[in-house]
Amino acid sequence: MTRKSKKILMQIAGIAISVALMVFLFYKVDFAELTGALKGANYWWLIPNIILIWITMIFRAYRWKHMVSPIKPIPVKRLFSIVMIGFMANNVLPFRLGEFVRAYSLSNKEDVSKSASMATIFVERIVFDLLALMIIFVIVLWVSPLVLDEKLKLGGIVTVVIGLIGLIFTVYLSSRGDRESHILKWLLALIPKNIRPRIENLVARFATGMIFMRDWKRVFWVTFHTFMIWVIMGLSNYFILLAFDMSLNISASFVILVVVSILIMVPASPGFVGVYHYGAALSLSFYNIDHSTALSCSIVMHATQYLVVTLAGFYYLRREHLSLKQIEEEAETA
Repeated sequence: MTRKSKKILMQIAGIAISVALMVFLFYKVDFAELTGALKGANYWWLIPNIILIWITMIFRAYRWKHMVSPIKPIPVKRLFSIVMIGFMANNVLPFRLGEFVRAYSLSNKEDVSKSASMATIFVERIVFDLLALMIIFVIVLWVSPLVLDEKLKLGGIVTVVIGLIGLIFTVYLSSRGDRESHILKWLLALIPKNIRPRIENLVARFATGMIFMRDWKRVFWVTFHTFMIWVIMGLSNYFILLAFDMSLNISASFVILVVVSILIMVPASPGFVGVYHYGAALSLSFYNIDHSTALSCSIVMHATQYLVVTLAGFYYLRREHLSLKQIEEEAETA
């Protein structure tokens, strides 16, 4: 099977999962109740929700600045536009190409190697974000009166394991990421000699993106911004709950945050359609919120984040004089 065929099958599978979840969610819904819940919502609460979404993106740009500064000092304003473009790409392109789009955009505009760019994004998403989610998940379990489903607990454990493995690998590679690494030497010995130099150079460039891990002050600020991002995201969910007049403890918004963040790892269509809605509706079902209200809330919660990020991303794409088709092609070859 060719690489193109595999990509097509993966894309079809992702769309199929999204469609199946949406059919499942809407199959037994009372559309009169769903419409009534949507009409009865107080949409003024979307204003603080949108403001907090913007603030999280600003924190993402500042976090990335601390990660790339040892490679090249880049203004936060430029990084913010690249972050918005990347998250927009996640919403409109398949295979979560937004992460590769960010790497390509940084490389294209700031002459930072794609490997180093991808390394910073890898550490950001697979290490810091997952570990922050793990800690939030533990806190939610501690303070929430809910007895969560065993499958969700298992998902949390898997997240913890992946995050810890990523952290160990990152610390190791950041300190001994070049040819001094004994583990990498052993792994490289298994690679055919004709392509070994290319892999060695790739690993060396990838390790460059982790240089910031050698500076504890930068690690502190990256950690600080990471927790601010996730705490603010959790708080932004709470305003959507208020819009639907749900008298729930604020911990409910963080339950939604953790469950949705775990479920969007599942392959799906661009924008996490279906998996996001299922995760939010499932979370609200823990609090005995009726299905129609939970689904309407999930629709508004997803739509708000999707539209804010996507519209802003297209604005910055145009301002940076980039083509969506071009960055998609570059990302697919990354």
